[in-house]
This record gives sequence, C-alpha cells and structure tokens, in this order.
Amino acid sequence: MKRNIYEIELEIPNSGIFIMSLENENLIISLNVVKFIEINAEKIATLDGKLDAGELAKPLNPYIIYKTLEENHKNNFNGVKIIDKIEEENNIVYYFNFGLTLNTFIEQIKENIDETLLKKINKMKNFISFCCFSCEIAGDTTSISLSELENLKNSYGYEGKNYKSIFKKEVYINYSCLERIVFSNCEFKSKISLHKIDNSHKIAFCNGIDFANCIFEDDVNFKRFVSGTPLPDNKYYNNERDTIFENCIFNKRVDFHNSKFVNSVYFTNSHFKDYVDFHACEFNKIACFYGVTFDKAPNFSACYFKEPKAVNLINVDIDKLDFKSVEKYIEDNYQDETCENKQEITEEQRNNNCKLKCAKNLKDSFRVIKDVLITQNNKLEVQEWHKLELYAKEKELEIQLSKNKNDNLKKESKNQVYNPKDYEKFNYSKIIPLIIFLLKIIGHLSVNILIFVELVLVAPFFTIMFYCVYVVFFIYKILTFILKSFYPLDINKFIIFWRIKFNKIKRKLIVSGRKMLDFTLWSDCVLLQVYRNTSNHHTNFLKILNFTILMISLYAFMGFVFSKTINFILSFNSVSIIIASYIILLVFALMLVNVKKQLYQYGFILIFMLCGAFTISMILFLSSEYISIFCFLIYFLGVLIFYLFFICKIKLFIFLVRFFAYMIFIATIITKPQFINPFTGVFSSDKLYESKFEKRLNDLNTSAIMILTDISQDNFNLPSKDQNISLTELNSAKALIIANKEKLKEILSKVYNDKYVSDYKKVLNELENNTSNVKNIIEEIDNKNNNSVVSAQLNKFLKLNFSQEIDILYAIKSNFSISEKLSPEQMALFDQKDSQDKLKSVLTLLKFKSSFEGILEVINQDEIIQNIIKSTSVLYSIILLLCIFSLQKTARKNSIVPS
Repeated sequence: MKRNIYEIELEIPNSGIFIMSLENENLIISLNVVKFIEINAEKIATLDGKLDAGELAKPLNPYIIYKTLEENHKNNFNGVKIIDKIEEENNIVYYFNFGLTLNTFIEQIKENIDETLLKKINKMKNFISFCCFSCEIAGDTTSISLSELENLKNSYGYEGKNYKSIFKKEVYINYSCLERIVFSNCEFKSKISLHKIDNSHKIAFCNGIDFANCIFEDDVNFKRFVSGTPLPDNKYYNNERDTIFENCIFNKRVDFHNSKFVNSVYFTNSHFKDYVDFHACEFNKIACFYGVTFDKAPNFSACYFKEPKAVNLINVDIDKLDFKSVEKYIEDNYQDETCENKQEITEEQRNNNCKLKCAKNLKDSFRVIKDVLITQNNKLEVQEWHKLELYAKEKELEIQLSKNKNDNLKKESKNQVYNPKDYEKFNYSKIIPLIIFLLKIIGHLSVNILIFVELVLVAPFFTIMFYCVYVVFFIYKILTFILKSFYPLDINKFIIFWRIKFNKIKRKLIVSGRKMLDFTLWSDCVLLQVYRNTSNHHTNFLKILNFTILMISLYAFMGFVFSKTINFILSFNSVSIIIASYIILLVFALMLVNVKKQLYQYGFILIFMLCGAFTISMILFLSSEYISIFCFLIYFLGVLIFYLFFICKIKLFIFLVRFFAYMIFIATIITKPQFINPFTGVFSSDKLYESKFEKRLNDLNTSAIMILTDISQDNFNLPSKDQNISLTELNSAKALIIANKEKLKEILSKVYNDKYVSDYKKVLNELENNTSNVKNIIEEIDNKNNNSVVSAQLNKFLKLNFSQEIDILYAIKSNFSISEKLSPEQMALFDQKDSQDKLKSVLTLLKFKSSFEGILEVINQDEIIQNIIKSTSVLYSIILLLCIFSLQKTARKNSIVPS
C-alpha cells in the first residue's frame, strides 16, 4: 500500500518529544530517547542512579501539541485542521481530526551520551512523559494564583478551563509508559488499541492509566498489557496508581485478554454494550465491577484473582444475560477461536470444533465469577451465574452431539463443483441406472412394509418361523466359516487364518463402536434442559412449583379419564389398540423430528426404538397387557405435550395450562389427596381406585354368592336352591371370593370363552341327554374346526386346570387356535362316568353365564385399571421425585428454607 506522508518534524520545546508526521492520516508523536537524555543530562547526573520520570519529563498534553502545530503553521492538511480547539463556556475541547500514534525511537548515539544509561532506557523502550489528554480541576478555580495557573498551563496545558479531547479516528499507543496516561472524559469515535511492534514484550503502564468517564464508539483493544508495574527490581520508584475505567460507555467490543493488573482496577458503573473479553487476565489487587452493566456475555475464562474477596461484583447488572445471550455469544464468537487439528477436516467440522471451544470457554467464564461469589458467600448471586454456567454446559453437549454425528454419519462430497456444461444437455445415459435405483428403493420399502404388516397384523407365527430359519442359516454360516480354517490341514495356516479374521472383526467392532451414538451425552443434555425449562436450573421456585402442580394434576386427570373410559377402550379389539399404539409412537416421532436440534434427533431414535420394541413384545406375547401399555403410552404422550405447553412462550397457552393445573389440583386435594403420594399407585393401587367387583358382589343374591364361593375352591357341585345362612357367613363367603378373585377369573374366562361357548353347550347337552355319545360329539367338533382345541380344553377341565399360560408358544397357539392332538387314551376319558360327571359340573356354569359374565367383566376391568395405575405410577413417581428434589434445592438456594 502506498504511504501517504505529510512531514512535520517539530519538537515540543525542551522535551525530546517530536511531532513526526501525518502518515496515512495518522498523527505520529514520538519520544526521541537520545534527545531526552541530552536535554536532561545534568539532572540525570544528580539523581544518583535513579530515574525520576515525573521530575525529568515534560508532560504531553493537547494544548502543547496544538500550540506547536499552530505556531509553526503545520496544523492544516488538505484544508482540514489536524487539531481543532473549540472553547466553550466552561471547558475546552480538542478535536483530533486524524488518527494518533504514540511511540518512541532512538536516533544515532553520540559520543557524549552515557551508553550504560541509554541501554537501560533502550531496553525498556518506554514513553517516559506523563500523558494528559484531559484535565479537570475540582473546586473554585478562581482562587488559583497566577503563578500556579501559569505553571499548570506550561506543564498540563490548563488555561483556566477544564479540557478534554475527542478523537475522530484510531488511537494507537505503541510503547510502554513510565508515567501515567490520562484520557478521562475523552471520546473515541474510532478504535483505540495498544499496538505492539516487538511481540516479545508486553506493553506496560507503570503508573497506571485513567480512562474515567470516556465514551468508546468503536473497538477497544487493550490485550496483553500490564498496568501498575513498577520499574524492574523497584530500582527507581514504585509509585503505581490505580487503573481507572469508571463510568465508561463501551459501544463495541472490548478486549483485555492476557492482561495483568498489578495495581487496583476500577470499572465502576461502566456499561459494556457489546462483548468484553477478560480471559486469562490476572488481577493482583482490587478488581471493582460495582454497578457494571453487561448487555452481552462477558468472557472471564481462565482469569486469576489473587484476592477473591477483593473483587467487587455488587450491583452488577446482568438482566440482559439470558439463555439466548449464551447462544448468541457462541454464534458471534466461534469464528474468532483458533482450533488446531493435524488431520484434514471440513469447514463444518472446523466450525463445530470452534463452537465447542467457545462454549467451554464461556462455561469456564461463568464458573470463575461463580467461584468468586462463593468465596464471598454471596449465594443468591451465585445461582444466577451457575444457571448460565449450566446452560453453557448444555450447549457444549449439544455441539458435541452434533459434532459426533457429523464426524460419524456425514461424508463430504468430493464433486460439489458447479459446472454450467452439466446443465446444457439431458444425460440419457443415466436414465436406466436412475430407474434401477428407484426400483430398488421402492422394492426395499415394499419389502419392509410387508414385513412390518406381517409382523404386526397378519402372521406373527410365520415371521417367527422366518427368523428361526434365519438363525439356523446364520449358525450354518458360522460352522462353515470355522470348518474353512481346517481345509489346509496346516497348523500355521490355521493360526494365520484366525489371526487375520480376528483382526478384521476387531477393526469392525472398533469402527462400529466409534460410530455409535453417545446416548450418555444425550441423557446429560436432556437432564440439563429439563432442569432449565422447569426451574431455571433450580433458581426459580415458582416455576418448579407450577410444574409440580401440573404433573400432579395431569396424573390425577389421566387416572380419572382412564377409569371412566375403560369400557369404551375395551370395546375395541386388540388390532385396533395395536394400531392406536403405533399412531401414538408416530406422534412421538413427528414431534421430535420437527425440532431441528440434534438433541431431539437422538431422542427420536432412542424413544422410537425402546417404545417400539417394548410395545411389539408386549402385544405379541403378553396380549392381556396391551391395554395397560396403550394407556401408559397415552399418559407418556400427555406428559410430553403438557411439558411442551409449559415451556411455550405464548401467554394464552401459559394461562390455559396453569388454569387447568390449579383447577384439577384443587379438585384432587378435595376428592383424592392420595394422588399426591407418588408411591401410592405403585404399592397400593386399590387406594386410588374403588373396586367395581366388590360393588357388583354386593348386588348378587345369596345363592349366586355361594356358587361363586364353591367354584373358587374348585368345588363344582353347585347348590340347587337358596341356602339359609347368617349375615356373618355371607360376609365370610364374600371375603373368600375376593381373596380368590384371580382363580375365579381363570375359571370363568375359560368356561365363558366366546370362541368355544357354542361348542361347550353342545357337549353339555349331550352330557345331560345322551352320555354315550359325548366322545363322538367332541371328535365331531374338533374335525369341524380342523383343530383339537375344544378337546384339549375339555381335557384341562377334567384336570381342573384353568391356569392362563403366558409363554410364547401358548400365545401363538391361542391366537391361531392350534393345540396338540389328544391321544386315544385321553379321548377315552370322555366315555368314563366319573369324567363325564366332573365335566358336566364344570360346564353347568354355562347356565349362569348371564349372571356371572358381568362378574368376569368387572374383574377384568379392575385388573386392567390397577395395572394401568401401577404402570403410569412408575413414570409419575420418577417425575414427582425429580420435582420434589428440584423444589427443595431451589428453596434452599433462595433461602426459603435454611440450608
């Protein structure tokens, strides 16, 4: 770039400071070290080896710069004044219309210069003069004597009025300063920076700096500087004063990283409107942030506070620091991070690495402030920073999850270059491969759909047989593989074969293990998110209280709905319930897929796999439990939906959800307060549900009660008429029936099985009218149905075996009406009188079907509802225990209860 230089070459009288030039619209002011020593040679000789910069150096101020330029007619460049001086009623303003650079230089050494002293000064390269670009005299200035006023004018440029400077362009301070630099009350329209030329040394302000009441319109770069550092070995003087940034307004980014504050530093009542970076800073004394306002997240990562109790964080305003500000910080700053990686990575992977590093730095920043507040026992403020720290950890986990997915599942295409020629002609050569590819996709989807339909709706038996064949084929392949190693009949080749195959399998396992999704990270991330959404990481007591009440109300409401709609649910067959269950799973999937965050993609995979496998296994092999599973899925879906409503930001939804929660909660306390206990449903479901069986039992007459009492004890010699029994005996009979409810259910469900009732009635009719033909009737029924289910069931009746098998084989047989063929000896039992009498006594229950079928129905209802309560209570217990944990932790943090 061509340099645009306007030569000035003016010395500020008797100071060794030169106004060098206007270079690229930047005013260069430099201290000539050699000239400085020449001017002060006599004074230096009398100082006995000490260097008192305050006595030797003439202060640099805008008045003397302006005066020197004006007197030498150099204060104009291209029709624009380099410095404008505007006098107002109470103060003077110096406008620097061009940039400003302060530095030092060393001209050729002359023979009469003390080289030893020169080397010391040269080694430190310090801008020795006191720099004062503003001056404010407090009190009554009219009482100042003329001689003192003249001295202030010559030394500090004070002309009876306070003055300040306004810099319209960049300000660079290129070298360290032995004396203090004062820029208080100044305005910087462009950036101010400490620009190092020699990277081996930090810029140091031995006597501190003062930027009080300044306005910074652009970036502030004070990285890698030291403030308040005495001269080496305290050899000369140790007069370091404080570093002042009080009442400042920073409109753009501020960078203090890797700086060291040896003296006290004050940012009192300053306002940071953009990001401020203090990472890796060292504070040796007081660090005052009293009344500071941070509009965006500050970075205190890796900061060191020598005296944590000397850090003043009182009244720090972080009202604008919320969870969104954490996300915004990562998005705005990750490109500034340097991420070293020896391997070649894509741009997306590099961005993820930088985002991860940025999130970790921000988390550590909040931790540093939190630790300082903990040291000061300021627990109320601690939780605000701890909340932000946990959210930064949550973002870290989310980025890590996304990074893992991109590393394992995405491959960067090597041919993503746009070529216009590719779009000029239709590529007919790829039509056939495209059609084949589409046919493969359609065929693959069709096969999967057919397998799914066959598995769930059509033929589970044949599907299981298919998998059995597959397992046999797999075993055959393994055996063939093992035998292959013996073909050479050579021990060395046998060892080589297995070594190579073992290493290959090992590599596959390692690769597969690396590509596996890390659900530990996912679960940690979900837990952090739930705590954030429900209690702001245990800092918002009212929020977690509302959520707890919502969960109690939802459980009570769902329990009420299930108890009132059980008859409606039972009216559907098992296939309808299966389809409804998978619709619920589909709703889960749609809710999770629509959220674009990587967190929910993991959740979709996990929930769909677990719920799908759980539902299929329970429906196929434990068909009696499918309604409980269906209701559990509905409750689980309800929890998820109301959780999403709870975290929704729409005020109407918030009002409706809380209104629903409190209305149901009040009703629950009045009618069923036991719902609040999370373990009642798990261990004592009868306390939450009033049994219909006991009510129905009270409606029966004495004869029916005695019949139920007898058959519950395997006594099928039923009484023919009412018996005269006392009330006590009747109550004892009812208690006995209730105690044997499960056995009664087994007997009635077997005898009143709708599939075989008509066949049982035919057999009973023969037993009552023509006992010699019973065996033939049973064989005729079996032949008509092409199975031997009825004869097998009647054979069990003879043995009084009414148990309900739940093994896989029995489930398949019962679903497809398959049973084993009875032997001739077993069939011969039906011709024996004792067997016929026993069978007749059992089948006589068919005459009471109209009375006892209702009993069986309410027993099944009670059992189903109790199973529903128990299964949903497990999830409810986990949720409520987490809520109680959050309540007590939040209460302690907010000092609602003593810690």
